[in-house]
Amino acid sequence: MIFEKINSNHIEEMADITLGEYEEECSKVLELPNKDYKDLFCRVLSDMVNNNLGIVALDKHKVVGFMTGYGPISDFFGNVKGTFCPIHGHGAIEENRAYIYSMLYQEVAKIWVEQEIFNHAIAIYAHNEIAIKTFFQNGFGMRCVDAITSINNDKIIYKSIPNVKIEEISINKIDLLIDLKNELALHMNKSPIFHPAQISDIKKFKEQSVSRKSRFFTATIQEKIIGYLEIKPSGETLIDDDSETMHICGAYIYPKYRGTGIYSSLIAYMIEKLKKEEYKRCGVDFESINPNANKVWLKYFTPYTYSLVRRIDERSNLNSIG
Repeated sequence: MIFEKINSNHIEEMADITLGEYEEECSKVLELPNKDYKDLFCRVLSDMVNNNLGIVALDKHKVVGFMTGYGPISDFFGNVKGTFCPIHGHGAIEENRAYIYSMLYQEVAKIWVEQEIFNHAIAIYAHNEIAIKTFFQNGFGMRCVDAITSINNDKIIYKSIPNVKIEEISINKIDLLIDLKNELALHMNKSPIFHPAQISDIKKFKEQSVSRKSRFFTATIQEKIIGYLEIKPSGETLIDDDSETMHICGAYIYPKYRGTGIYSSLIAYMIEKLKKEEYKRCGVDFESINPNANKVWLKYFTPYTYSLVRRIDERSNLNSIG
């Protein structure tokens, strides 16, 4: 097996490998769109060729694996440069998959660190156990989850709750949600998440919501909104950027109302609305390092990707060795 930098001649074989891994995940997560994404994978991989961050593994002149990423990205999970390898940015054939992935990372990490790219992130299909184990062995830890559910999930049943009003509100009323939005930011800043707090003002919140075509659902008690859910048409992966899929992109309820069933009813109300509008599925992405998110979303949604991260000690920079 030999390694060389990715070029345009490799694109079609790379797309075939990527499509094969997606089809493997579809066999485990039946909610995923069962579509032929080869042309899409070819297009997005073509856009990644010229950044000089990618490697292919060749065996008898045949592509058996590849890895590349977006970047360099400044201040990526900290104050160093990083790269993100999406689910379409890597792949390996089934035979000797663990070895191929390990050798690919060895080769590509050398390129990244030589460019002072010290934070390495990769999205892997949640049921690709060989790849997950391989990257854990290479020093990666989990940070994020992409998950999906069918609109017809029989675990999601809307039940009205006395004295709780659940509804969809107009985007013109989202100034009523700014406190909840900022409480979410502060929650994400706490242990064990430690996400930098990004406090919004109403103007910024509205601009963001209009830009991503958000819709909002709320739970209200005695005229006070105590929880909200935000959805948008496109998600965090190519897979849930689909016309039949909506994506949850914001969610929060005040702590005193957790465990009361209110948030489950809010989710179910939203799902019922999407069902009437003939959507087929709903996606969500969340931090695996957020215990509350794990508890809520994994009740109803099936993970299909995990995002893993490794931080390289910048003191090891190969360029600094005399």
